[in-house]
Amino acid sequence: MCGFAALIEPGRGFAPALLDGMDDDLFHRGPDSGGRLREEGLALVFRRLAILDPSAGADQPMTDESGRFTVVFNGEIYNYKRLRAELVEQGARFKSHGDTEVLLRGYAQWGEGVLDRLEGMYAFVLIDRARGRALAARDPLGIKPLYMLRRGGLTAFASIMRPLARLAPAEPDEAALAELLTFRFAAGRLSNLKGIERVPGGTVVAVPLSGGAPAERRFCDPLSTLHADPRMSEEAAEAAAGAAIEDSVAAHLQSDVGYTVQLSGGVDSSLVTALAAPATPGRLTTFGINLAPSRHDESPYRRMVIERFQVDHHEIPLSAADYAEALPRAVAHMEGPMAHSGCVLLMLLCDRIAKTSKVVLTGEGADEFFGGYKRYGLWRQLRTKGWLARAVPAPLWPFLQRYREIQRFAGRDPAIFSAVYHDVLALNEVFPALVPKPGAREAAASRFRDFRDRMFAVDQSAYLESLLLRQDKMAMAASVEARVPFTHLPLARAVNRVPHAIRAPGGETKPLLKRIAARHLPRELIYRRKIGLLVPLDEWLARPDALGRYLELLTEPGCRLAAFAERGALRASVERFRAGERRTLAPLDHLVNMELWLRGLPAPATERGLAA
Repeated sequence: MCGFAALIEPGRGFAPALLDGMDDDLFHRGPDSGGRLREEGLALVFRRLAILDPSAGADQPMTDESGRFTVVFNGEIYNYKRLRAELVEQGARFKSHGDTEVLLRGYAQWGEGVLDRLEGMYAFVLIDRARGRALAARDPLGIKPLYMLRRGGLTAFASIMRPLARLAPAEPDEAALAELLTFRFAAGRLSNLKGIERVPGGTVVAVPLSGGAPAERRFCDPLSTLHADPRMSEEAAEAAAGAAIEDSVAAHLQSDVGYTVQLSGGVDSSLVTALAAPATPGRLTTFGINLAPSRHDESPYRRMVIERFQVDHHEIPLSAADYAEALPRAVAHMEGPMAHSGCVLLMLLCDRIAKTSKVVLTGEGADEFFGGYKRYGLWRQLRTKGWLARAVPAPLWPFLQRYREIQRFAGRDPAIFSAVYHDVLALNEVFPALVPKPGAREAAASRFRDFRDRMFAVDQSAYLESLLLRQDKMAMAASVEARVPFTHLPLARAVNRVPHAIRAPGGETKPLLKRIAARHLPRELIYRRKIGLLVPLDEWLARPDALGRYLELLTEPGCRLAAFAERGALRASVERFRAGERRTLAPLDHLVNMELWLRGLPAPATERGLAA
């Protein structure tokens, strides 16, 4: 896991001071070593977190002996040993023992065909001087971030947005703002900032070094795997998915510097622990956040796993004050409002992990592939509510019992909006101009007719990326690599073939994964209410010594979010909250973290003019 920036503009010499600043921006992603390449029309800045072959021989930027190819690469290629063996058979000679040189020599041998052979998480930029182009690519599931800026003759890529913000004004994108408000994450190409876009997963961009427009193509579309085999039996599904999980966990244990597990006590991370523990020399080390005495604390379930597998476990206590203190730092590293309250928990957990380890395995992705959210159990009711929302004339809404539960789907696809847990109608009343337009979520859902396929498509293409971005940025804030064995393309191919009647029949959530987990874990851990990385936000917002310290940001004259809200609406929301009202209220915790993000950006030009 590392960080890089790549700048391409014909004829331009990139100033050392600019590259120094980018190196500072990226340092937390790779404190072990740094490297730089600077020539006319091209500059690469790299920071390394050394995991595979930590020797200096695997440092980057890495150039082959001919001088034709240079690469900067962030991530891990889990099948690199197999690819290396193939390349050696074909005459390649290696100087290092990690995966970076495999990528470099794989491209030299197979060209862009190397992308069809890679299994792992990655983002890279590779310079091919003989063909006069730079190639930038991102792994199919979008595990590793990759941002792109195009401005005049300049094309630039980076692992985070901060280096690119040195090249253009950092201004919030209103299309992204609308999605951030409603979904807490701007999907597709939206990066949160104008002029900067996320390169979609499974995409390669070719940039001519001599100038001209970049060309891109999709080399892998994970949603094409969402095609169930109706002939598959329950036994065959369990065998195929179980084997794919075991293979993926085994692949994710490759490390020359060890690894740990982020153990929440839920089914997903507990299963990763169960599979990793017997494969680990000595005792597996695990870490978990302790929220006791909150009802969100899962430590009793963690103890079941700790005792069964005799892991070396470490509990990290977290208080309301700890959370509030760390919130601004988490928002800064997310480069946008936090998509989930668990961001702070993960960052603080990784702060502790970083004292003894560089690598942590997590359970991210299991819910999106196995149907782990409550909405998969309620899919029939949600589909019915969508039908009713389309059928009921607007004047009749106030006469219906509990009408807001149905009205929130009026003009909206419940396969998409069932993932929004706050009151969308209340939010729209505060920000009537920031209603998201159809975008990446709708594009994904529209490819499928079946309601459950639509939910899986949106979750796997949009919601999952918000979780992956959270894992990447919160772990890298502490210089720790987060690995996600449930988010692995071979596993996705196996699970997406399972018929809905087995994977998401309705009622129980992720029944297939639970049957697989039952081979390893106690039933009382598996068959219980899902908690996840939640914190008692309303309770902490009500406390001035906790999140409540930030409520004044929404009522101050300098509130940045107020520029997008109805006049006086934010103050009224805060006053209603302090008066004890909770229902039909915009989510203040989310508005606070949006305000913190906006305050971290340069002031709008009009405000700068007034200040002058």
